Amino acid sequence: MKHLLPISLWQKSGLNPGVLIAMVKGGLPPAIALSLIQLDSFAANFTTVSYLVAIMSILSSAMLPRAKFLQTMAFNIIGVCIGACIALLTSYCSVSARIHTTAVSMNAAGAPTPGNTPSVTYNSSASAVSAIWLFFNIAIFNAFRFKRPQLQVPVIMYSIFANVSGTTAPLLPTMAVSIAFVKQLLEAFLSGFAIATVVNIFVFPVSSRLVIFKEFMGYIGALQGVIDAQKGFLQSMESKEMMHFQARDKGKYVSKTEQAAKALKGSLAGLTALHGRLHGDLTFAKREFAFGKLSADDISDIFDLFRRIFVPLLGLGSVVDIFERVAESRGWGDVNASIDEDSENPEIVQRKEVLEAEQSEWNEIMKTMHAPVESMSDAMNEGLLHASYALELTRKPKDMNVQQDAEMEETIVDLETRGKVRKPGDAKFGEYLGEKVRYFKEQRKESLIKWCELKGVDFPEDGEEPLERTRSKLQRSEDLTGNDRTRRQLYLILYLGFLLWSTACAVLDLVKYADAKVESGHMKRKKMQVPGKKRLRKWLVSCLSIEDTTVDHLPEQSEGGGLSIALGQSFLKRKDPEHLPPTNSWQRFGDGVRNFLRFFASPELLFGFRVACATMCIAIVAFLENTQRFFVQQRLVWAMIMVAIGMTMTTGSGAFGLLARVVGTLLAAVCSIAIWYIAGGDGDTAAVIVLAFVFISCQTYCLVTFPKFTIAVMLMMVTELEVRKLGVVLATSNGEPYYPLYLLAPYRLATVAAGCLVAWIWSYIPYPITAKSVLRRRLGESIYLLANFYSVLHVTIKSRLEGTGGDPEDKNNPEKRLDKVRAKILAKQMGILAQLRQHSAFTEFEPTLGGKFPKAIYDSIIQEVQNIMNYMSLMSYATMKFNANPHTEEEHQWVQDFARVMSSVNITSNQITSLLTLISSSVISSTPLPPYLLAPPQLELNNKLRALDPEILSVKHIIEPGYAAFAVSQVASKLISDDLEMLLKNVKLLVGEVDFSFHIISTENSSSETLGKISKID
Repeated sequence: MKHLLPISLWQKSGLNPGVLIAMVKGGLPPAIALSLIQLDSFAANFTTVSYLVAIMSILSSAMLPRAKFLQTMAFNIIGVCIGACIALLTSYCSVSARIHTTAVSMNAAGAPTPGNTPSVTYNSSASAVSAIWLFFNIAIFNAFRFKRPQLQVPVIMYSIFANVSGTTAPLLPTMAVSIAFVKQLLEAFLSGFAIATVVNIFVFPVSSRLVIFKEFMGYIGALQGVIDAQKGFLQSMESKEMMHFQARDKGKYVSKTEQAAKALKGSLAGLTALHGRLHGDLTFAKREFAFGKLSADDISDIFDLFRRIFVPLLGLGSVVDIFERVAESRGWGDVNASIDEDSENPEIVQRKEVLEAEQSEWNEIMKTMHAPVESMSDAMNEGLLHASYALELTRKPKDMNVQQDAEMEETIVDLETRGKVRKPGDAKFGEYLGEKVRYFKEQRKESLIKWCELKGVDFPEDGEEPLERTRSKLQRSEDLTGNDRTRRQLYLILYLGFLLWSTACAVLDLVKYADAKVESGHMKRKKMQVPGKKRLRKWLVSCLSIEDTTVDHLPEQSEGGGLSIALGQSFLKRKDPEHLPPTNSWQRFGDGVRNFLRFFASPELLFGFRVACATMCIAIVAFLENTQRFFVQQRLVWAMIMVAIGMTMTTGSGAFGLLARVVGTLLAAVCSIAIWYIAGGDGDTAAVIVLAFVFISCQTYCLVTFPKFTIAVMLMMVTELEVRKLGVVLATSNGEPYYPLYLLAPYRLATVAAGCLVAWIWSYIPYPITAKSVLRRRLGESIYLLANFYSVLHVTIKSRLEGTGGDPEDKNNPEKRLDKVRAKILAKQMGILAQLRQHSAFTEFEPTLGGKFPKAIYDSIIQEVQNIMNYMSLMSYATMKFNANPHTEEEHQWVQDFARVMSSVNITSNQITSLLTLISSSVISSTPLPPYLLAPPQLELNNKLRALDPEILSVKHIIEPGYAAFAVSQVASKLISDDLEMLLKNVKLLVGEVDFSFHIISTENSSSETLGKISKID
């Protein structure tokens, strides 16, 4: 297929072996079900409920990875079995009501189906009892669907079972008939599950481990893309056009620097989204039984090594943000824009000269970094490629014959040079990369020497001249930080060099890990990988608890952002101000009663109530005497099925969601007619089944490639099968009138569209839970995670300065436990930020009553939360060098002195944690912020450190990793302070601020002139 499409079209389509396999596995189950229906024994057993076999085979999502599929399938089976029990109970109550109110006609010996009309008279008592059972049945179980995201598909299956059995119960005259019908229905569901299970396990089996390995490959590619984009951005800073940061989106010339910055931001956004996805998929990969080379612990270790590369790369990506802030603060764009307008103004000309001098400085500094950055970037990309070869994530290409490659021969000058060059995959590539990293560390000094030359400072090779003596030669001016611009410029140079070196070291660690696995023999043979008892126990506990996981290909995925995020008990649990903790059994019993009653006022039950009401709006037709036959004849149960599938927890995409579902069913009807007439117009069975497989496989491509259209695609598949089934079996004995296909398809389309419309209407009644309100609450939860992360960061930095991290060899030492918590919170935040951006995008499709939705403010807050999280992660990474127990003797003395001085200064503060917690609570509850709330100022440590030890920041130490780490932490601290201030300002615009101002208003003039204001809040 790849050779049949142009290369550009192939790349844009996203078609790859994984997608093609998913397409086949998506189309095969319904094709098998349609084939089985042609068997006389199969059709005789299921009669007119055979269409449910095909529907269940689709909704089971056979294309899911094995571990995720089997967990969902286990819940599906349990849910349907419970549904069968409840259906029998409903039928018993209905039959009992009929027996006690009327005589039963015994002419109905067969088992009626949803399309059959048995010879029983209408009984209002039986209908009322069935309606009550159906309402509460749907309400209670859909409340669990809201509470536990992993139960969404099982509850949808359960709801379909309850809808079919509940609307048929009033037509069942005896319990024998009821049992036969429920058994038939249960077998239809389980048959569909069986078909999907066989396809998932035996047809192109895809394990969760395979998925995670493919994502590891994608992650390595994303890392390489970010490294290349970062290299391009830094090299663009050598150009004189680097000043044009403010000319974007105004129809003016866009510099190469801006183009490189945009490319870097796009690469980082893709890497961030993939990082959050990996965190969710990792859970299933570690729980899976498999036959492979890497264990669950190995997968965790690889992800941890990826995270160590990810954090400094985020810091490097923030260089774009830093320079944009510098450009805005220094007025680079404004001056450039005004040069052409008023080139004779002496102030503008003088300002231009100053900016050109600044530009020239940065150009010269960046030119000194050109060769080291390019060399190190290429080495890191090769290191990542080598790790993918060693871990067998990527197939190693066959060795080329160097003697036959003329171009290669020209590049090799002599044997000595050839011996020093290593390629990815070579046995000693790790040593080669280590040499490149050490060489880069030495090259970092060149940019510092160039900076000293530009500032008129002699770089002291003997390291004796203190920085304080050189400050008289430096011109002091205001910059981004509002302090010494020259010192900040030095810190930014150290920032770039340190993060590049740190990223290279992290890549080297990954290469060493991969080589160690090869040398130890892990990659030579496969063995059975069995999860441990602890991991299995955690899996059993997590099945019914909230956990972080992806929810791909589920109906709610399009509005949930693709991830289910658990925030932890500290967020969910609240103290009761009206009750003290229970101290005896009676009080604990009373707490249990209150918790049970609280469930009736919960948002979970409200969602269940919405689904039940939407269902009953259609089901009521089946329970009234004058319309019961109409319900059966027109199969309005299909509209109820669409409610079960299409009803979401929020209005989500609003009008977009309704439009997508209706368009999906319309396309399904068109496809059904096309299949029928392409097959000859007479419904040739073999042709119809083959064409149905092809069409549904193509629809599965949409499901996999465009997951936000999940509901629309599922409705398209289901509708297509239903029209096909009724088109092939032209039976009138079940009470349905005959329609030709060109009339039948529109009628079924109208039924399905009506169900979608009812579901959409009830998402707004009694009051809408829109994507806007969900966006606000989720934004508050994201800020809560930010407070949680900073709290852990506060303890981590304090532990590093005090040297209380514990033994590095101990896996359970405090340092590693804190690192694990930080990594978990970071992954949660990456996932929830992706959700926030998706909810923000959906707000454009929702109707707004009243004032305009402040989408720009929300988008700004989301970006500020993203920035603060990145900078906090960077501080956590940089302060690793603050450890009082360095690993090298070279750093020993200075690092110990630095840790001693830093430990006497309180460099962290709980004020940020308190501020973020207050902001989170205000956003979630929509309450105004307290008055006079200010963001904590940045803690300037330079003067405090020099007061304690004048030599601690001398020039002789600027090459020390610890000194550069201090510079990184200072830059990150300033950026956090700026973003906190903007975050607080934007949140005040959203929720307001408590205002205790007192105004004295003049009553003499009609203009109500204000004579004075006291305690006025800005």
